[in-house]
Amino acid sequence: MRGLIFFLIPVVVILLALGHSHGAGLSPGHAVLHVATVILAAVLLYVAAAAYARVRAGRFKWLVAAFAVLLLRELTLSISMYAQIVLLVPGTDIPLDHLMGLLGLAVLAYALFKPVY
Repeated sequence: MRGLIFFLIPVVVILLALGHSHGAGLSPGHAVLHVATVILAAVLLYVAAAAYARVRAGRFKWLVAAFAVLLLRELTLSISMYAQIVLLVPGTDIPLDHLMGLLGLAVLAYALFKPVY
């Protein structure tokens, strides 16, 4: 699995470097980047959930929550990019994916710095 991930990283970088938009829509590299981030977030969520199921430690529960929020962020961002719309937090000018990213990172930081008893 690690070998596949380390193989895909340069492939994505090359696609991004060579990809260009043909007028409307996303370039192939941009599209691959969005798919890759969703897949990576899903893999991290799965690994955290498996660790929580095995250990049942509170820290892993927070890791599951953080990666779930980050996966939702990546899905929201991908949908907004493909649909070419900006999803805003109601009543503000803040993009929803920005707020979800901040929330996910805050929960991840809590999980990492949470005291272990």
